[in-house]
Amino acid sequence: MKIKPTIDIVASWIKSYVPQKDLFFLSADDLERKLDLSSVLVMPKDEFFEHSVYQQPDYVNSYEYWNIKNAQYVIVAESTWIEQLDAEERRFILAAQQKHERGLVAPASFIQNIAQIPSDYIQNEHVILQSHMWEQLDWACKEQLLITMVYEWWDNGECEEAPNALPVFLKPYANKFCAQQGANCLAAVLYGISEGKQPWFIGEWVHQKTFIEKLRQYKYRLTDVDDLRSGDVAIWNDENGVIQHAAYYIGQNLFFNKHGQTIFNPWKLLTKETLYKEWANLKVAVYRQGED
Repeated sequence: MKIKPTIDIVASWIKSYVPQKDLFFLSADDLERKLDLSSVLVMPKDEFFEHSVYQQPDYVNSYEYWNIKNAQYVIVAESTWIEQLDAEERRFILAAQQKHERGLVAPASFIQNIAQIPSDYIQNEHVILQSHMWEQLDWACKEQLLITMVYEWWDNGECEEAPNALPVFLKPYANKFCAQQGANCLAAVLYGISEGKQPWFIGEWVHQKTFIEKLRQYKYRLTDVDDLRSGDVAIWNDENGVIQHAAYYIGQNLFFNKHGQTIFNPWKLLTKETLYKEWANLKVAVYRQGED
């Protein structure tokens, strides 16, 4: 089966996808150009990436920090600042965002009604999204772009039908897109092993040490098994022992799974074969509750 985001989910994406404060990533060479930066903050990259405000999931995921290349500085600006620059400066800064592979940049071909996009925001056949500009687009244009981005870049929506015996606590989430940034695979597993008794777990961005400690608290232990039981947890580690993925086994050859921590990564039911094939380059370990 193939899932798609509901109207309510799309509405939440439209509201939150583009942060209200604009970030522009520039190289040292970019900054040699004479730009009027009197009304913005210019942060060195190392300081920016340690800033508690700008490490929040909404910023990290929308701007896709992990993809950014060759930028040494970050401009932090109010949403109307870019509009106050002369056209040449505005085009230069916007083009730099595509050059440095920042998030909130999409191919122009993804937008059916390209006439809605102000020409300065189309650079090198890409559309650069910013807060004030996003607010001016109509609902249909935003919806169409976001859904196109999901299926082209993030998730094709393919998953397995929920079995009749699906645990009740998974029904609100299985084969559904999420509304908030940050909920990751480790959080989905912790929600699963709590059997829904800790509903807030599923919305967290859980890191490795926290995850392992919670498995221990729930009496999960590493086990050497070929068969899987309902409630088992599969973990994929890289060569350095860093967890790259985890999923919760529900039985009937199905896992409750979430790839990634963005709003565009749904909680899905996937077969064991699908999941093991996707992570075949990593070592899998199985944890089971109550094992010595």
